Amino acid sequence: MTPRRHSVIATAFVFVLSLSIPAVATAQTMGADDFEGPEEDTAPGEAGAAPPTSGAEVHPGDEAAPTPTVDRELEAGDATAVVDISHAADEDVDLSGRLVLLEAVQPPGPLQPDGDDFQRVVDSWQAESDETGVAQFHDLPDDLSTNRLMLRASVDYGGITFDSGFIEPDGQAHIDLDVYDRAHEYPGVRVQRKRVLISPWEDYLIFDQFWTLEIEGDRAFDISDSTDPALEDGLPIQLPYRAEGISVSGPGDHDVVDNIIFWNGTLQPNQPMTLQIRFSKSAHSSDFTFEQDVQYPVDNLDILATIDTDFEKVPRLDDLALQAPGFDVSNDPTEAGLPPHTTRDFLVATGRSVERGESYRLRLDGLPFDRPVGAWVSLAAGLLAALFLAFYGRREYRRVHQKRDDETILRALKERRDDLVDELTELEELIDETYDDDDVIDLEQEELLVRQQLQLVLRKIDELQDNDDVTDEAA
Repeated sequence: MTPRRHSVIATAFVFVLSLSIPAVATAQTMGADDFEGPEEDTAPGEAGAAPPTSGAEVHPGDEAAPTPTVDRELEAGDATAVVDISHAADEDVDLSGRLVLLEAVQPPGPLQPDGDDFQRVVDSWQAESDETGVAQFHDLPDDLSTNRLMLRASVDYGGITFDSGFIEPDGQAHIDLDVYDRAHEYPGVRVQRKRVLISPWEDYLIFDQFWTLEIEGDRAFDISDSTDPALEDGLPIQLPYRAEGISVSGPGDHDVVDNIIFWNGTLQPNQPMTLQIRFSKSAHSSDFTFEQDVQYPVDNLDILATIDTDFEKVPRLDDLALQAPGFDVSNDPTEAGLPPHTTRDFLVATGRSVERGESYRLRLDGLPFDRPVGAWVSLAAGLLAALFLAFYGRREYRRVHQKRDDETILRALKERRDDLVDELTELEELIDETYDDDDVIDLEQEELLVRQQLQLVLRKIDELQDNDDVTDEAA
């Protein structure tokens, strides 16, 4: 009999058990490695709704996700801006005649990635750099700052577009814009900051991870230029085993293969770049343990678990508890860089850096998921199956005993014993090879059922062998 047949036996008793067995907690869910709200066209908390993976999203700390990038003209004013282009390594490089783009931008929020989807360009202007590498902009709007807009300059050099940081306009803005030569050998990547945001959704935990990457050295690095075989498909970012619904937002391109993201784009010195990576993990109980290995050094690692949720069935997790070894745990989201006016409550873990090859771990308790009764159902079903087999065995023994002698019955029982031993060995091997704890729980219950049946068969063999009428021919 295979493990699948045992599942069928267990299922046959579920209805009976549901009448008499209360919901009881079982082993916790385990994960191996962050949050936005649901898609607009998905009703929060709707039964059967899948966890959101992309589309218009709601960000904690921001009232709503940005609309797509749009252009509109602002009224001209008396403000000015000077963009000073410099080569970071060679001051003698001729940077005259470069077309410089100046944009009025609403930058992404603290929990949003870089890229056009998360920064609204409201207006833009162009000017050409002079012989000193300086581009001047006049008659800019006076109300940029009152509209909560920032200035950002960009220029093309060597086939790479270099951007300045976001500069607050003050009527006479001065913007330094550095350009770099290309690097063709992998110079090394660090994670300047990684935020992990966690929120429940139906039978899942949604993880949104915000990776702020920076490059080491003084050359820009286009991943596609690399001669390193390890980067042939892109910069690999490995997610936990069995991560579901993987999506990536931010600049550049990406491919997802199993639980690995291969990102392609350009990294610039002194210009950190943020990607948002979303995935989900199934959760079946009120506690959840999560662990992730680190491929690139992480200077600052923050974890935020939302107390106020978009989960309509449970909008607030008043009993939520966060344990994170090596972190400083609090309920102050400003510790993780969120603005003071954030309208949601979080549990926050901060103050941790992680080196390449290490891992970090956290545990959540008080999640809004029913504790599973499946394992207890399987256990009770196994006991009922054992009782059923005992009753059936005795009845069959009395009936068959009239037609067959004890030696024949004993031979059949020993064949059954051997089959159960083989099946038990197979289950033990499967348990050793399985890494998902939910699957391990199911297999262990299957193993318990087999052991119970084996004990019953062995007991019947002992009873028959104690009978003086049984000969050694059945051995």
